[in-house]
Amino acid sequence: MSISLFLEVEAGADLGAVLRALDSLHAEYSEGTDGLRGYLPASNTGFGFGIVDPPEAVVAEGIEAEWQVGLVGSFHFRASGFESAWGEICRFIKLYAATCGFRFVLSFQFESAYAARLGKDLVFPGPAAP
Repeated sequence: MSISLFLEVEAGADLGAVLRALDSLHAEYSEGTDGLRGYLPASNTGFGFGIVDPPEAVVAEGIEAEWQVGLVGSFHFRASGFESAWGEICRFIKLYAATCGFRFVLSFQFESAYAARLGKDLVFPGPAAP
């Protein structure tokens, strides 16, 4: 069984901060016309990122946002590797948050928020808080 986490980022964000965070983790990736694809090296977690044009409403349940989503990302990994994958995703989220000022939410299948910056602070409200 695999698990998917989805990152929704405020419109205006580009792939620059994503690339900086991925480079800090020594992630393997390639850029194509449909976005960015690759994997995180320690956990072999697959990921993809792309620009949403035109921007769309936030999909994550329970998030009341006045902002729209302009960049989406996803992380996919085996359920048996959750601990390793989650640790690496948390490192990515912290690096990403440190290099960009946009609001975002990371959710489990758009249902439960695992990480978010809806104001100034980065929070990990989910069941797997680091």
